[in-house]
Amino acid sequence: MGPIVCATRGGEASHRTRERAVALAKERDSDLIFLCVVDPSFAGDLDDSLAAAMEDELRRLGRSLLHIAQARAKSQGVDAQTVCISGPVWENIGNYLRKVKASALVIGLPKSVGTLDAFGSGDAAEVVDSLQRSTGIEVVVVT
Repeated sequence: MGPIVCATRGGEASHRTRERAVALAKERDSDLIFLCVVDPSFAGDLDDSLAAAMEDELRRLGRSLLHIAQARAKSQGVDAQTVCISGPVWENIGNYLRKVKASALVIGLPKSVGTLDAFGSGDAAEVVDSLQRSTGIEVVVVT
């Protein structure tokens, strides 16, 4: 069975999401990978040097968040790997799931939003359904 991948970005919803991913990894006796995808395009048009600096800072923040998630998982008896990549969020998540032959993706949906705007745009159900169809991988949404 492939690893469980947990897409995380920080915040309260991400904490609940990481906890669910750790519990699922324990239940299934699966490897766990925390994934952070940084996409500086949300800032609009930036000159090349500013875009590179922003991506670098987002990667640093992402790696810090992943380190915290990894430490919390370890405190619960789960050794997790961490990966931070850049680019369009949903495209990169789908590509990564296929690359590692994941068995499941765990993602969070903030309680105050009905969309996955934090991960791109679109209705949450549509995005999840599309991702499941394109990868054949179970998607667990944590609210």
